[in-house]
Amino acid sequence: MTILLAEDESSLRQMLGLVLQAAGYRLVVAEDGRQAVQLAKEHAGRIDLLLSDIEMPGLTGPDLAQELLRTRPTLKVMLMSGCMSALGVFEKEWRFLQKPFAPTRLLEEIQIALH
Repeated sequence: MTILLAEDESSLRQMLGLVLQAAGYRLVVAEDGRQAVQLAKEHAGRIDLLLSDIEMPGLTGPDLAQELLRTRPTLKVMLMSGCMSALGVFEKEWRFLQKPFAPTRLLEEIQIALH
């Protein structure tokens, strides 16, 4: 399974990358929403899940998800935020992960999102 990770906070992006790779996921890693769109265009294979921060400069997580779903309609979406008020921007089939979270919680939520 391939995950597109979009997170503008570098230390969190690195930690998430390590956790996800250790769990066996292939990763495409972006520093923000705009880079995620570009990397998704360049990625020839499947992307199974978008794991994105909600609040990022340039392009928010929800806007990123909508953009990617135009060309990848089977993409699953999981958005992360430390702000509960962000829940208002969600599509019903998207998953939400409240920051901070334990790596085990992340992996459990990913399993739910992918099935």
